Amino acid sequence: MAKTMKEKRVRCPRCNGAMVFERFQDMLELFYAWRCLNCGEIMDPVVARNREPERKPKKKAVGE
Repeated sequence: MAKTMKEKRVRCPRCNGAMVFERFQDMLELFYAWRCLNCGEIMDPVVARNREPERKPKKKAVGE
């Protein structure tokens, strides 16, 4: 059976490899995230948010 729609593939931001959506478990909870099949990079909403550039300017230390 031929597919009529193209699949959107998620690519790894580190190595451009294929990613799969998996279930993970830490000490307290279960969560779902994307894992790269090539390099093992894990991307979830918390990781993505922490890697975003900060929107406000950083304060300089006194004397700079």
